[in-house]
Parts: sequence; structure tokens; C-alpha cells
Amino acid sequence: MKTKNLKDSFTKINYAFTLAEVLITLGIIGVVAAMTLPTLIQTNKNKEVETKLQKIYSVMNQAILMSELDNGPKEYWSQSCGEGDSDIDCETYYDKYILKYLNNVSKKTFTDAKGYNVAIYFEDGTVLVGKAGYDYFFFPSGKNFDIESFSAESEDNPGVMLREGQGSTFFTFRFMPSSTSIKDKFHYKKGFEPYKYELEELSTEATKKGNYACKINGNGGYCTTMIQLNGWKIPDDYPFKVR
Repeated sequence: MKTKNLKDSFTKINYAFTLAEVLITLGIIGVVAAMTLPTLIQTNKNKEVETKLQKIYSVMNQAILMSELDNGPKEYWSQSCGEGDSDIDCETYYDKYILKYLNNVSKKTFTDAKGYNVAIYFEDGTVLVGKAGYDYFFFPSGKNFDIESFSAESEDNPGVMLREGQGSTFFTFRFMPSSTSIKDKFHYKKGFEPYKYELEELSTEATKKGNYACKINGNGGYCTTMIQLNGWKIPDDYPFKVR
């Protein structure tokens, strides 16, 4: 009598997902990805902007320190260029005090309703626009900089610059070490600093107030200072999405 093979006593069972189960799983994965991917992308963009803000802050202040070795204390440089009773034209100002102390940059000059501007292009793709020697507008992504849109004026108030994107696509700095005006109290004898003109006090709450408030429907000029006060990190409640 033959002994029955033990393997023949068991029925083979193949386990597999049905098409419906696979589609449901993929759908769930898609929903989760759609919910989390924008946040991850924005978080990465925030870190990129934070890094570049710190870098331009360091690079410009190092350039100013080197310039002081040749040109004396920054407090005695011309307060501005090409304006009022200024004793120096802007092209000479930037070439003498700033540009020669920056490595591997190119420049493009242009004028708008507010006068002379110089766009400084860095190797890492960032752009820094200087206006009249004291106001600076930094674009972490040079792709966001366009001379025509940057120079656009308000249709309702000719001569008033729109400066759309302040606090999101570009960030404002100021270099006014020789000004003794109370409005420049946080810039007097300082180097290249986040914009603090007319700021009442160095606090996050103060950056949300005034003519240059960093808030929705605000000018956005104080946004750079808000980030600096937060340890060069974009706050969780930051009012704009940086690009």
C-alpha cells in the first residue's frame, strides 16, 4: 500500500491583494502625499532663505570691514549718493566702498523714480539691489528679480514704488552708519543691517507695527528684522510664504 505524500494533503493557497485594494491603498498614499508635500517643500524653501540671509549679512559686513581699512571708518563715508547735497555720484560710491570688496560679482545699473540703483549678481544665484548707497533689497533667488517689475510705480501714487514681494521674494536691509536721525537709531555706527528705519524697539511685536510692518497688507520692510530677532529662523507664524 502506497503512503500518500504529505504535501498532497494540503491545498495550496496564494495570497494577493485585489485590484480594488491596491487602488484604495494608492489613493490613500496620494492623499497623504498631497497633504504633506507642500509643507515639506515650504520647509525646505524656508531653510534655503534663512541660510542665504545669514550669508549675505556676513558677506556684506566683511566687505565693509575690509573697505574701512582703505577708506576709514564707515561713519565718515558719504551718507548717501546721488541725492540732495551728496558729494559723490552713486556709481563712484558703490565702486569705491562696496563692489571692489566683493568676490566674483557682476553688476547692472538702472534708474527708477527713486534714482540710481545697482544690481549686484552673486555666483550663488542671489541678487542684491542697492539704492542710493543706503537701502538694499536682497533676492535669495535671482530668478525673482526683474528690473521692470522692481521699478514699477503705483498707478494711484506716481513716484511711489510698489515693491511687491517684500518679505516673500526679497528682503530689505539698510546701511546708514553716519545718520544721527532718531529714525535711524538702530543703524547709527552699525554695518549692513536688516531694515530698522523708524522701528520703535528691537522686538518681534514692534516689527508688526508702523509704516514698514511685517504683516499681511503691511509694507514688509521689517520682515528681515523679524527673522533676525528669531535667530535667523523664519517664525512659525510668519505672515508670508517665502519664494
